[in-house]
Amino acid sequence: MKLVVQEAPALKSAIDSIVSLVEEGQFEVKADGLHLRAMDPSQISMVSFHMPKSAFVEYNVPEERKIGLDIGQLSNVLARGKKGEKAELSLEDGRLVVKFFADKRKRTFKIPLIEIGEGLSREPKMEYTSHAKVTAEALKETLKDAKLVSSHVKLLLDKNTFLIEVRGENGDVKEEFEAGGGEVSEIVTEKGARATFPLQYLEDMIKATSGSSIVTVNLETDRPMKLQYEIEGAQVTYYLAPRIETD
Repeated sequence: MKLVVQEAPALKSAIDSIVSLVEEGQFEVKADGLHLRAMDPSQISMVSFHMPKSAFVEYNVPEERKIGLDIGQLSNVLARGKKGEKAELSLEDGRLVVKFFADKRKRTFKIPLIEIGEGLSREPKMEYTSHAKVTAEALKETLKDAKLVSSHVKLLLDKNTFLIEVRGENGDVKEEFEAGGGEVSEIVTEKGARATFPLQYLEDMIKATSGSSIVTVNLETDRPMKLQYEIEGAQVTYYLAPRIETD
């Protein structure tokens, strides 16, 4: 197995979309690319990660492999990669070998593999009829506002508007985005949708994004949210369970 990325920091950015939610995980190295599906320790959220073969400048996988890793440790090692360096992943004696190289310099790190259960075989089978495409910057700033008053946020979609409402002991926050503006490029819904979610999980899910990234928020009333974006050629999908309100 030999996987090479042109710019080492790009691989770090992609892996960071996982590390914010999952401490340990099992990567599947398949013919079409690198895969990972895992639940967070609280079982409230799930991440599905796919970095396709096309995201690598070299992708040599003679046979499919499963690689259990401490995701935090992997992220820390990848953080040592510098702009202008390539990153190479391979296996040797039960360890993941990470090499950074440029010109006549090469650095090598070896990370122990760990035993992890089979994990999740597929994503939840859920249909979504409502979604909004929002810039990551807009979501991040809105969550910063929301954090001033509560630990949960309510997301709402109607025909023309994406709303975020927060009510807490320290006050209320309401932010509205109309489709076609600079922050929300698209809203699609038939009957509208609304659900409440833990704010910290939403922050963790979009932490790895750059400000201009487009995040697709798939929403159904009082059902898990499906949140998607691309980062450095990888496709990342999250599912987050809602807080069921009784009032």
